[in-house]
Amino acid sequence: MNPDIALWCTAVALVAAIAVVGYLVRGTRRLRVRVAGLEEACAARDAAVAQLVAVGLPAASDTVGDAPAPVPALAVAPSLGGTLFARNVNVLAQRYTAGLRGLQLEAAEAVRKRVEGEAHQTTESAVRSFAETVVSLGANLSKVVTEGMRRHRGDETFETLTLIDHTVQQMIRQAQSYVVVCGGLPGRRWPAQSMTDVVRGAMGRIQDYQRIRPRELGRQVVGQAVEPAVHAVATLLDNAARYSPPGSFVDVTFQEGHHGVTIIVDDAGVGMNSEQLDAARRILSGQEPVDLHRLGPHPKIGFPTVAALSRRYGFQASVDGSGSPFGGTRAALFIPEALLTAEVEAEPGPAAEPAPAEPVEVTGTGLPRRKRHSATADTQPLPPVLSTTPPRASVAAAWQSGAHSAERAATPADPADAEGTR
Repeated sequence: MNPDIALWCTAVALVAAIAVVGYLVRGTRRLRVRVAGLEEACAARDAAVAQLVAVGLPAASDTVGDAPAPVPALAVAPSLGGTLFARNVNVLAQRYTAGLRGLQLEAAEAVRKRVEGEAHQTTESAVRSFAETVVSLGANLSKVVTEGMRRHRGDETFETLTLIDHTVQQMIRQAQSYVVVCGGLPGRRWPAQSMTDVVRGAMGRIQDYQRIRPRELGRQVVGQAVEPAVHAVATLLDNAARYSPPGSFVDVTFQEGHHGVTIIVDDAGVGMNSEQLDAARRILSGQEPVDLHRLGPHPKIGFPTVAALSRRYGFQASVDGSGSPFGGTRAALFIPEALLTAEVEAEPGPAAEPAPAEPVEVTGTGLPRRKRHSATADTQPLPPVLSTTPPRASVAAAWQSGAHSAERAATPADPADAEGTR
């Protein structure tokens, strides 16, 4: 081979080798720079994560606990500025903060509801216990007064004792209402009573009973529903009497239907506006639960009591602002057929002797003089409690069933039910 050619080949190979070595050296330097950058980036990421764990998340927790302010963005290395990793770290911190705040709100709401529930239960238990104590003391006082009434019939002491007993019955009704609203049961137990006796029993538990004009109906209410019905009707009568003029009357009528009997109470009061009617209907229908904490310093528990009794015993109560013929309010209590029995026929008694004929007055021309006819018995107000007519001592004061109603004794309640509900 020509020496020159060999020399040139050797030179070319040497240059190529030098070029390859130079390229490899430069590539190695670039790789080292890149590896160093990656190592720096990894270190920055590790530092950012460490900062998130050590500083960011605790700061988010502290911020959530103190105030609902946004968590500031985390500080990252300049090399990570604007990178996806930096954005993801901040998003993670924000989501952590939002999730933590949600959990804290849920926990706080659960604690609040539990505390409120315990407070409500404690309040209702305390009110119920106090009301049951008042009812028990009132019942004992009523027994003492009743015994005194039996010994003093016909004298002035009897009238005073009757007035005391009537006042005691009103006190018991008020206390029983709180017991009912707080989940208790009416404690008195009666045998089946007629609708007439139910209404008159309710009249004996209100102050202005003399203004009540009841009709009569012989349909019987079963024993377990007598006390709830009496209490509910007494509440409606008391409302009607309180919110109507002192000189007006409150009429009580009955509407018999296929599914039961409705007791209708009409007053001549100022009536109720649309907001009051809506609120009363929501309460009576059970749509608005009763909360003793929201009744205020002067609680009105009449409609809540009727609603509680209706829900428990199957009554249906309603109010109407335009149904009363006197321009006042009409309240109604529907008693279903399941709580009614057939009308009890009166036992045949000795035939009454015919009354002596009254002398007929004549005019100057010889014609008989006309007389004014008095109103029928069912439209007349009940005689006063302080009358000489002996009341039924075993029943509420002023529960006078009239000449056509037989006296019935009440059976005592179980100790668990004792006398208690308002």
